[in-house]
Amino acid sequence: MTRTAALIAAAALLVGFALAGGLTLLGANDTEDDPPRSNRPATSERAPEAESDDVGELPAVEAAARRFLAGYLAVTYGKPGATIADIDAAAPRLLESLKNSAARVTPAQSQRTPRVQRVTVIADGEITALATAQIKDSSSPAYPLSFHLQKAASEWVVTRIGGP
Repeated sequence: MTRTAALIAAAALLVGFALAGGLTLLGANDTEDDPPRSNRPATSERAPEAESDDVGELPAVEAAARRFLAGYLAVTYGKPGATIADIDAAAPRLLESLKNSAARVTPAQSQRTPRVQRVTVIADGEITALATAQIKDSSSPAYPLSFHLQKAASEWVVTRIGGP
């Protein structure tokens, strides 16, 4: 074995040990009452506020966020037949902004199937809220997507995508 091959093998072995140690540490927090994260149903996770009796509108905010995501992800991943007009629970200004800044979908991106792993909503006043969704579209870790919602008439709508 050459010196270069030996160094590469040693580096690969160290990386393997580091990954195994990290995975062991991640699993160390699980107890019998707290099953491993991979066994938990992704759709049932909510922010602690969503479990309280005084959360008011948070379940309605989460439902609007999920309706928005269904259409938004279909459009951003270039799914057949998906159009910006089909995005539900979006404010008219946001829809107009999305139409004006429509990005091209790459062939690789259109082959992926995004899945919403978790949606967390936090009230930001009586008529505004912030939602963060964890989106999984490949073997890579899930990525966060944050957006703002506002109560308009009798429904919640997404007004802005992104941070503060």
